[in-house]
Amino acid sequence: MRGLTRELRDDLVRVWRHGALWAVVWIVTRAYMFSQWSAHARFIWNDVRYYYAWMSQPDLGMNRLVEYPVPVLWVLGLIVLPAREVNDYVVLFGLTMAALDAVFTIALHRRGSTRAVMFWTVFVLAFGGLIWFRYDMVPALVVGLAALYVTRHPRVSGALVALGAGLKLWPALLIAPLAGRHRAGVQRVVWFAFTGLALALLALISSSPARLVSPLTWQGDRGLQIEAVPATWLMAQRVTSSQWKVEFSPHNAFEIYGPGVDAWLRAADLAMAVVVICAVGMGLMALLHRSLPADVLTLMMVAVVAGMLVANKTFSPQYLVWLAAPVAALLVEARTRLMYLLAAAVAVTCIVLAWLTQQVYPVQYAGLIGNPHSSSAATSVLVARNLLMVAVWVATQVSAVVVLLRRVGRR
Repeated sequence: MRGLTRELRDDLVRVWRHGALWAVVWIVTRAYMFSQWSAHARFIWNDVRYYYAWMSQPDLGMNRLVEYPVPVLWVLGLIVLPAREVNDYVVLFGLTMAALDAVFTIALHRRGSTRAVMFWTVFVLAFGGLIWFRYDMVPALVVGLAALYVTRHPRVSGALVALGAGLKLWPALLIAPLAGRHRAGVQRVVWFAFTGLALALLALISSSPARLVSPLTWQGDRGLQIEAVPATWLMAQRVTSSQWKVEFSPHNAFEIYGPGVDAWLRAADLAMAVVVICAVGMGLMALLHRSLPADVLTLMMVAVVAGMLVANKTFSPQYLVWLAAPVAALLVEARTRLMYLLAAAVAVTCIVLAWLTQQVYPVQYAGLIGNPHSSSAATSVLVARNLLMVAVWVATQVSAVVVLLRRVGRR
């Protein structure tokens, strides 16, 4: 009887780990997403139509989409080439992002981590079809692969981090905790610098110095987006007070205006400085070790990304995918029981965050942007999502520092 039970258990494990099973699960979940996203197409398509409106004007050269780094235009230009009109572009864009979703799922499966495949599959399902109609899948995939290769192929990992920075700027901060005085750490930094310099030179040759820095200027001039964590307190008060207005800003986002906004913008800048200090501090602590295992390096990456999401004065819904990709890699790399429990807890929380984010946008977004008050139901979801996001940052940042200190203590 025990032998039969053991055989049954082994068979179930083999089925659970079989790639064909997860291929079917991926196809079914993505088909369900496709059947649902059309209910909110007016919201979901807006950004892709905006991309097309600019990319279909070749006479403007690189003076298009100035809020994005120049390499983004190269990628969006490839998608626009076969599109004859805006609907073609929307379809091609969605299919391209769905293909990248599949690529990352395959990469996780090739590393032999069923739990990571399961997390990514469920996360995307909980997030909804919006994930296919935003550009952020591209830098998220690049950073996720950089995490998967962080020790196995350090040169590739460093180059991918630089590529991510060229596509979305924020991944540049990830190189701080990935540096080190050991061979792999040096290789990551060297290939990050080489790739970053090459991308910068190509961008400069194809555009101008002003265009090269325009994304930084654009981000610096932005106001406080209603979904950002620093806007949480003001949005909560707006449910019962008409002191605050929500308006669509020149930066293509709904921002909040009224008493205390400037103070919270300064708080966001201070929080971002703290995130940068934490990233650099972890990098300095990493220098004390000859080498660090992949799970510790990946945990530091997760902490940095979570911190940037919390401190940012903008928190567009698609930004959450930035966090999910390295979390999936952490599930792959976790080797100790404590690290696996932490990775599992963060992964489950990310799935909850994805569902809450979908409820914020697009499901209940109309309740947030109405004047003179926001809906109490929609605001409650937003507040819960943002508080949970803060908890993820604190948990991962503290855990990363504790792990580094313990390793220093053992040395």
